[in-house]
Amino acid sequence: MSKRSMVTAVSMMMGLITSHGIAFGHGTEKHGNMMPMDSQMKKLHAIMPMFSLACDNMVSALEKGEIARIESEAGKITAAIPDLKKTKPHKNIKQQSTFVTHASNLEKAVNTTVELAKKGALVEAKAAYKKVEGACAACHAKFRD
Repeated sequence: MSKRSMVTAVSMMMGLITSHGIAFGHGTEKHGNMMPMDSQMKKLHAIMPMFSLACDNMVSALEKGEIARIESEAGKITAAIPDLKKTKPHKNIKQQSTFVTHASNLEKAVNTTVELAKKGALVEAKAAYKKVEGACAACHAKFRD
């Protein structure tokens, strides 16, 4: 099985596992040692799997040079950024402004990737996409349990 097929298969499995808005490894009634999940946490759990799938689709579209698909998947991400900024993270809740900064960094990185792809600069767009991955990783390192 090729690397690309493997990535697609894993992405699809994760999408199915999380399709009901429940992040992998979490129950529905309690979130770690916290009180029952509130609506913001449920929203966060719905956003993250969508981000993951859209990002995987962007990678595939970048590899194939499918500009319209890159724009479409990026649009899914950027449309959810306002909701992301309103949610509470899993941990370090008192650092909400830093959480919002990470969300803004994600938005900027996605937009830069799209702008470069629309200009036909796919090599540069792929390099810019690394900042999308970096924004996700930085936020998860600080705010995810």
